[in-house]
Amino acid sequence: MIKRYHKILFLLLIITVGCEKDDICIEGSDTTSRITIGFIDYENKGPKSISLKSIRGIGLDSVIEGIVGNNLKLPLIASSNKTEYVLEYNEILDTVTIHHQSIHKYLNRSCGYISNFIVKSDTEISKNSGWIKEVSIENDSIFNEEKTNIFIHY
Repeated sequence: MIKRYHKILFLLLIITVGCEKDDICIEGSDTTSRITIGFIDYENKGPKSISLKSIRGIGLDSVIEGIVGNNLKLPLIASSNKTEYVLEYNEILDTVTIHHQSIHKYLNRSCGYISNFIVKSDTEISKNSGWIKEVSIENDSIFNEEKTNIFIHY
């Protein structure tokens, strides 16, 4: 009978010691930040809300439709040095190419890696008809989503 309790206590000890703190990725842990894009009126240089019909990531399987607001938060491709998005506004398509450097950071075994980014100065627009007038980099470091990284002037 005593041997049985010893076996149970030994088993509980092994289970308790065998679990490590990093076996669970806690909700609210750091995640890969998205780029924050703001919109500015080209004429008066002030913030301006926009209503985009769609955004399509080139090389990505996603299309976002019906976007309204002052800013966007879009993911960047961590395995590449550029990410391209086609933005549709008033039936006109423009492509924004964001050149960036990825900085990978190991969190722990269960959460894995996150990526932070540095936006490079050669970020550009490819105009089909040209509703985007200019792209300016406000904050080149993407370590959180609180600050606007680039502005699209239209």
